[in-house]
Amino acid sequence: MPLSTSSFEERATVRSYTRPIGWALAAIILLLCGSEAWARFGFFRISRIESRIYRDHAAALAVRHQSDSRPSILLLGGSLLLEALDYDRIRAALQQDAVPTRFVVEQTAWPDWYYGIRRLFAEGSRPDRIVLCLDIPQLLGNSIRGESSAFYLIQTSDLIEAGRNSGYDLSRISNLFFARYSISYAGLNSFRNFVLNRVARSYADALRSFIDIHIPPYTDADVLAEATRRLGLLQSMCSKYQARCDILLPPGFGPPGESGLIEAGKRTGTAILIPVPLDTWGNEMYRGDRFHVTPAGAKRFTDLLVTALRQP
Repeated sequence: MPLSTSSFEERATVRSYTRPIGWALAAIILLLCGSEAWARFGFFRISRIESRIYRDHAAALAVRHQSDSRPSILLLGGSLLLEALDYDRIRAALQQDAVPTRFVVEQTAWPDWYYGIRRLFAEGSRPDRIVLCLDIPQLLGNSIRGESSAFYLIQTSDLIEAGRNSGYDLSRISNLFFARYSISYAGLNSFRNFVLNRVARSYADALRSFIDIHIPPYTDADVLAEATRRLGLLQSMCSKYQARCDILLPPGFGPPGESGLIEAGKRTGTAILIPVPLDTWGNEMYRGDRFHVTPAGAKRFTDLLVTALRQP
């Protein structure tokens, strides 16, 4: 009898804990689903940057092979491309020659786009020509953007490799897997910056002023060696999908490396498009950061790029 009573009390105790645990789990799931729904339908509407990236991504996935007379061109890159390219202007200028589509994700470098191009192909994108816009430090970079790249650019099967190559520990790599399928998780940093810019713009500007952009020293020989390896990998991947791949160098100032990049292009069969050679434009063509061009500079660069894209 005591045993039976004890067993009954144990079962009653388990049931007393089960119900609140179940309600807690249900509340957590509801909260997560709600935050994800808000991120997908709310954040995209109030954040101009996230909305543009989302539209660009969808457009890039929809690119298909076109006729020889009007090939599809997929323009990829970060903020340097966003600021230097007048998108409406290039589409109007090339409407008889090609079908250009832009996909820009800010703060990205070579690893983001190497994996990003691989994912675009895997998910059905079929451009005739890819034009990847990177400056030389970005081309030599080794780090991905993080959770945002996991959501937009990197396949699940590549997350561990991409994280390890970027020096991530197991914890940060696990974050990439959460971000791969959740925009609410992937967009935490973007949302924080969005709110900060809205409620404390001066504070956000002050924080950005402390960012130290460190560019490690390199020579033309360094650029030649590493760019040859990386461009070879890119060409090998693109050739499997009958796509041509070019590298576009945005306007900017030194350090050296342009000659090494050009030679790497020759060795790998990669066209290196340089509408504006380094150190050609003065400060008046750039914004205060001396990286991104002014609207006037964008119009001029776009016209020069149109000429470069029309060349065989």
